[in-house]
Amino acid sequence: MEEEVLHVKRPFFQAMLAHLQANYPLEACGLLAGTANQARHWYAIDNRLASPVAYEMEPRQQLQAMLDLEAQGWEMVAIVHSHPAGPERPSPTDIAQAYYPDCVYVIVSLADRSQPVVRGFRIENGRFHEIRINVE
Repeated sequence: MEEEVLHVKRPFFQAMLAHLQANYPLEACGLLAGTANQARHWYAIDNRLASPVAYEMEPRQQLQAMLDLEAQGWEMVAIVHSHPAGPERPSPTDIAQAYYPDCVYVIVSLADRSQPVVRGFRIENGRFHEIRINVE
């Protein structure tokens, strides 16, 4: 079986990390949009919970992002959020709330803010496996 890879252009990757870092020590979130595991745009979305241990995308911003990516002919390729204190893997809450099995769930640990750890996962039916992220 061929390894699945999420390709992210460096400017979108850097914008994503900047948004997550700017909201530290709270969890931050957003969406990567594109086609066929190729991220072509980053949407920073506020965490309406303003929590260090949970996130919920601000509904109006999420809806606007979804309408915009659809208008561009893109799909949601990744749902991104930070774990300010780590770890860089899905929590039980992340697994329970993984409503989009076709999306990659990108989790960024900011436990060491100078060296964020970025990992991607497919989450489906209460299980997850890692997806490689290629920054280009």
